[in-house]
Amino acid sequence: MKNLELERKSLPNEPGVYLFKDKAGSIIYVGKAINLKKRVNQYFLKTSYIDPFYEEKIKELVKNINSIEFIVTENEKEALLLENIQIKKYTPRYNVIMRDSKSYPWVGIFYSEEFPRIRVLRNPEKYSQENAFLGPYTDKKEIIRILRDLRKIFPYCSCKRPLKKRKRPCLYYQLKLCPGPCFSDITSTEYRDNIQKIELFLSGGTTELKKQILDNMENAAKAQKFEVAAFWRDKLEDIDHATDQQYVILNHDANKDIIGYHTESNFLTMVVIHIREGRILNKSSFNFDLREKLLKKNEILPAILEQFYQNFKTKLPDAIVVPELKEQFKVLINYLQDLKPLIQIRIPFDEYEMGLLRIATKNAKVMVNQQIQMEQIKMDEEDFREEVLKDIKEILNLSKEPRIIEGFDISNIEGIDATGSMVYFLDAKPYNKYYRHFKIRTQSTPDDVAMMKEVIRRRYSMLLKRGYELPDLIVVDGGKGQLNAGISVLQELSLNIPIVGLAKRFEELYLPNQKDPVILPANSQTLKLFQRVRDEAHRFAVRLQKKQRKKRVTGSVLDDIEGVGPVTRNKLLTHFGSVDNIKRTSLDEISKIVGKKLAMKILEEINK
Repeated sequence: MKNLELERKSLPNEPGVYLFKDKAGSIIYVGKAINLKKRVNQYFLKTSYIDPFYEEKIKELVKNINSIEFIVTENEKEALLLENIQIKKYTPRYNVIMRDSKSYPWVGIFYSEEFPRIRVLRNPEKYSQENAFLGPYTDKKEIIRILRDLRKIFPYCSCKRPLKKRKRPCLYYQLKLCPGPCFSDITSTEYRDNIQKIELFLSGGTTELKKQILDNMENAAKAQKFEVAAFWRDKLEDIDHATDQQYVILNHDANKDIIGYHTESNFLTMVVIHIREGRILNKSSFNFDLREKLLKKNEILPAILEQFYQNFKTKLPDAIVVPELKEQFKVLINYLQDLKPLIQIRIPFDEYEMGLLRIATKNAKVMVNQQIQMEQIKMDEEDFREEVLKDIKEILNLSKEPRIIEGFDISNIEGIDATGSMVYFLDAKPYNKYYRHFKIRTQSTPDDVAMMKEVIRRRYSMLLKRGYELPDLIVVDGGKGQLNAGISVLQELSLNIPIVGLAKRFEELYLPNQKDPVILPANSQTLKLFQRVRDEAHRFAVRLQKKQRKKRVTGSVLDDIEGVGPVTRNKLLTHFGSVDNIKRTSLDEISKIVGKKLAMKILEEINK
């Protein structure tokens, strides 16, 4: 299976933005989706469209796609904004409609004019940069509402063209929504004072604005200009009212990197969301197979960040926000502060940063899951399975390809609730139907080797007794001890089945009659299959061990009586309240619940 198909099939069922790349690595199309997996797969699976011209374009796009990247968001609204930012950044070849369409709304303040107008506009790059532009905003209606409320407090001119003197005022002047610089005698200084207060409010400086107005009100009151003081008092009340209604639609004006990471099943992904001028600019992501790394898990994130920021080509952020502070960050902090003294590495300090961290972590988690799925999809492909079985035959010098592989593992806590597991792989693919659990009978002390012996002996004694098919290869979780345990049992049963041991710490492969282990390359497909067998056996063993422990902690003496299952046990305990009450109950009473024969057995067992 090609990498593109692997990427497509392992996409997450999450909202976000997807980016198609060609063979040269150039981004040729950017799109948004409520469900990334469903949307992207439509390009490849849908064969006909109503519009033949659109169908032709889609086919041409798909033909040029070589790889897929994606950024997960928390909702569709975030995806919408992020899609626009990515299109502006990369100007992809196939985003013709999106690239030529209007962008998100901004608030433009035309300071280049004597009496600055305020307009809601798009594409601020088309205007003189002497002016101020606030935004972008995701909701045009919301910013228009806010400006409408502000206009009642601080009137301003919103004419489409630069001002010219008029003989008659417009309707906005009569409604006291415009001070009428084209008609009245208001000075440029007075007018600009209003405009600057609006800019301060829109920039998030509400506290500073209220302080200025409060000072004006108090100064007027001290000077006994009570009408002026009342004027500023009303302004202050109006701002409080506007602030109560305003939703958080403005971006925080900051440059920061938000670091999220996730580790699972030997994979780790780190995602860096770059915030520049308060907007999500892009993301950087790094995938690591921990089976290939010697670093401890708590050292990996600092090590990656050290490499990343040493190679940083652009301006460093003001803050690097991480999920938790680690001792290992000291080296990086010292290095970065030599370059930028005020830079910080810290944890989130408000809900805004916590939200960004959740997005980064979610992206990392999704990418780890994608890595796992891609590996499993690839390993389940027939071509891969045929190839890896040939490799195993050659590496282990087997007489035939190991179509049936059985893997064993032991799970216990200091010998308590000890369980064994056997997983069954047919043609290099898990075959759950033949998985088996084993409750350890002979050992109550923590002796994994002895437990392994018991499980292997029980498994193959049963196969021999019933005449079932034997495996072509056995994989045990562990080193020399577990391997020798398996060899001794096979000799005891006069079986000649190839067997290997895979030690987890350094992923060493132990073979019979060989002193030193075999070290397979980290990217070896044979090693990856053995690891999958070993990890699956471990997962299956732990599942029963947890079940046993839970039963031991919450179980009842009734569970050990043959014929009493969970339903019967719950009936008895619900009716009588406790085992002690059952002991004191007559046979006739218990017989009404479970029947006479089982009632006699229950009383006999609990009264022993």
